[in-house]
Amino acid sequence: MLTSCLALASCDTVVSGTPKAVPRGPATSGPIYPSQLEDLLMPSGSFSVVPDSPMTEEDMQSALFVAADPAQCHGAVAFGRFPLFPATYTGREARTQQDHVRDQHQLLEVSATYPSNFNAAAFLDSVRSTVSGCQRAVTAWGDNGRGMTVNPTPLVSGPPEVAQWATNLAGQQWFCDFAVIAKANVVSEMVTCSPDRSVDILALISKRLKKINDLLDARS
Repeated sequence: MLTSCLALASCDTVVSGTPKAVPRGPATSGPIYPSQLEDLLMPSGSFSVVPDSPMTEEDMQSALFVAADPAQCHGAVAFGRFPLFPATYTGREARTQQDHVRDQHQLLEVSATYPSNFNAAAFLDSVRSTVSGCQRAVTAWGDNGRGMTVNPTPLVSGPPEVAQWATNLAGQQWFCDFAVIAKANVVSEMVTCSPDRSVDILALISKRLKKINDLLDARS
């Protein structure tokens, strides 16, 4: 059984590290600011699927899928290099966590702020179009060049601020649930992976939407 590799292209290059916000040049910003992005990530060690085995932060970027064929389907099947995120962000921060139980669980997150005129609804439409246009077997690979076949599922219904779907790794018992949330000038992506889809991504979506709303309410 593959226990840790759908989001990952290989499982032997994980290195400990600390995520850092990526600032950009001047832009009309708000209502949510780059300095608040830490609030839109799950704190390390605060979330667990298996009792007494919390997920902890590890830098998995070097092990993630970083490209795909067809290229336009990269964001539909992978998290590496944040392919769904527009390049006009004013700040961005990511965190990757996993536990170390036999049937491993992963939580991959990235949140970004954009200029105040960011069109969240149009962005989500583009994400949904990408996922809907990639309902086929997609080859994805990491820095080591090893290709694996990933199958995206159709979009599932949810709140209007969320695009949600899943993937499975061909020939392996490994699944990932994807959620992209966009509201006001912020985008937040969460990917949960496990052998049995035992990570409750719906609860995570609800908490993330509430946090975004809390930040917006604090500005009003």
